[in-house]
Amino acid sequence: MCSKDSIISATSTFNKVVVELGIGDGQLLEKIVRDRKCTDTCYVGIEIDANQMQFARDRLREKNVYLVNESFEKTVSCFPDKYVDEFIFVLPPPDYIDKDMESRWFPFYREIFSKLKDIGSLTMVTEIINDLLQPVTDSEFKIWKNWLIKKFMSLGFIMKEFHYGSPKYFNSHYLEQFRGDTSRIRIVTLILIKPRFVQS
Repeated sequence: MCSKDSIISATSTFNKVVVELGIGDGQLLEKIVRDRKCTDTCYVGIEIDANQMQFARDRLREKNVYLVNESFEKTVSCFPDKYVDEFIFVLPPPDYIDKDMESRWFPFYREIFSKLKDIGSLTMVTEIINDLLQPVTDSEFKIWKNWLIKKFMSLGFIMKEFHYGSPKYFNSHYLEQFRGDTSRIRIVTLILIKPRFVQS
């Protein structure tokens, strides 16, 4: 069970807080923790599926890892404003990225923005798939990409980096599957920054 007190208790002694949304079996978070070797960073993994969470717990036994078996919304709301250094979201479910679901997910990313420290980041890896499961045309892709960037910039984010595909060091079951079908599943990586606001 996640609460504001438990989140603060688990993370407050660290210099940085990195949160992965939807860790699944913990494969990606395990790689990030081990590659970065940052003992002054607390890594928080959120996963609602109890079975997947058990796999993640078996993988991730480091003292600077805190795993939460709860929904994104409930867990993110437990963080104080301007508290998190980095959110990572790889292949968000449709409820958290699809155009048709925008009224549902837009407020969620507004809250993500509020929880980030100034110059904190949201790294998102997401994909477009043709409704008829045909290859995604360049025109479809361009329209979707521009829409996606515009939506996140309207929340106040600035675009630090944009890449076609996903970072090579990001591995997960679904990423591996999607990388094998690049004409029908086109992936992008956005690294979005919360700017430092100048007080007037």
